[in-house]
Amino acid sequence: MSENINIKSDGIINIARGQAVVEARADAPAGCKILSASAWAVTMPGEIFAGEVRYTGKVTFDCLILTGDGAMECVTTVAEFSDKITSPEIAAGMNMTLIPEVINIDTAIESGAVKLIAVIDTSALTVMPREYTCLSVPDDGVYAENRTFEYVSLIAEQTETVYITDSVAVNNVTEVLFASSRVSIGGVETSEGEIKISGTVYTDAVLKGESGASAARVITPFAKSIPALGVTSDSFAYATAAITDTAATYIDGENRLETSATLMLSVTAFDRKMSDCVVDVFCADYEIETKPVTAKLQACEKLAIVTDTVDGQIPIPSEKPAADNVVCISGAFCTLSDTKIDGGRVIAEGLVGGDIVYYNAENNAVDTIAFRLPFSMPLSIHTDMTNVAATATVTDISVRVRRESVFDIKAEVSFALRLSSETECTFIESVKIGEPLPRPDASVIVHIAKPGETLWQAAKALCCSPESVEKQNAFAAPYAGGERLVNFCKR
Repeated sequence: MSENINIKSDGIINIARGQAVVEARADAPAGCKILSASAWAVTMPGEIFAGEVRYTGKVTFDCLILTGDGAMECVTTVAEFSDKITSPEIAAGMNMTLIPEVINIDTAIESGAVKLIAVIDTSALTVMPREYTCLSVPDDGVYAENRTFEYVSLIAEQTETVYITDSVAVNNVTEVLFASSRVSIGGVETSEGEIKISGTVYTDAVLKGESGASAARVITPFAKSIPALGVTSDSFAYATAAITDTAATYIDGENRLETSATLMLSVTAFDRKMSDCVVDVFCADYEIETKPVTAKLQACEKLAIVTDTVDGQIPIPSEKPAADNVVCISGAFCTLSDTKIDGGRVIAEGLVGGDIVYYNAENNAVDTIAFRLPFSMPLSIHTDMTNVAATATVTDISVRVRRESVFDIKAEVSFALRLSSETECTFIESVKIGEPLPRPDASVIVHIAKPGETLWQAAKALCCSPESVEKQNAFAAPYAGGERLVNFCKR
């Protein structure tokens, strides 16, 4: 009696992406000058139809300005928006994670207002299920060649919100101009019934005091355990983290800066599985009709975290004043343009950027320049996988004045890598037995083995079971080539 098994091979894919242009306006003091602008975005999936996902989002803009009397201020505004992403692969009811990235910001002062425009590139990630039925044991009299396939299956998807707080001591501060936060995943571990995510929130605050502006940096590690039914210590999981809200408050009288950040953690857990499938059949006594299936099976590795450094020099344009010291770095970011695997090494390409706000003593003035550091580098990881998806977060950045007209920049970047391989294979779903085959006239069938030929291939050529080949011949498979194999037919 034949037996069949079901194979459910799931994999995370970037199913689609889209861009939205978001505009905001905010009142600005007369005669002000824009120093720098940064923005961060949050997106949430809404209705999902066949071919499209609708989503809503918000963009928070922080714009540092210099007023007419030389004071530094911050204009903060939030713009809400909605848009959609389309793809023929999107199906109704899919569970999706949206990852937004601010890829460009434009600013201008028009009619007494700051005009801010951000381009938001949003990627839609989903788990693509693939299910197959394959033959594991054929009917009696049908001889089968089996092969073991490895793949991964989804066992849990979960999203939770986490609230993170911290505080640091600060001096000579009167107010917080603005604060922005970034988050990086440090590790994802599984145990019985839960997934533990660890990481770090990096909050950069620009502060104002009697002596001018200054910067403070708060580094807050976190660990969160999320219940997940069916997960075991042998499972593995991926996680993404997004900042949905951030704030910093100066506690007057205590010389303390309190920070808070709200995180959205999304986790996806998989189990590794192996199935023994029939990939070829033959029958010595009956005609047979087979139904083959071509399948795509995905194998994955655990989330890999790699930290590397991007550095370089940025000259100050000749039309701008020289730099005596750095006031702050605003809007630091890392954008990946490409990640690929070459010879077992992951190659990351992209750029690190931001704005440098600096002080010029000669004019007793503050100015700014934007910097962009492109990079292309191999990361310190080796893999046998063929595909990689990555996110990158700037975890530390330092800028110093090398000469009055040159900045030295060094940025530490954390890369989170999702490594996978997809194998296309063919196996047999079912076998239908037909009419009896005519018996051979010969009493002996002879087959000359080819180099590397397997026992299964020899049995198929001799039209008998593998066991019968071994019983009737003294040679052991795999064959060297040239062996004379026989099958004494029963008539």
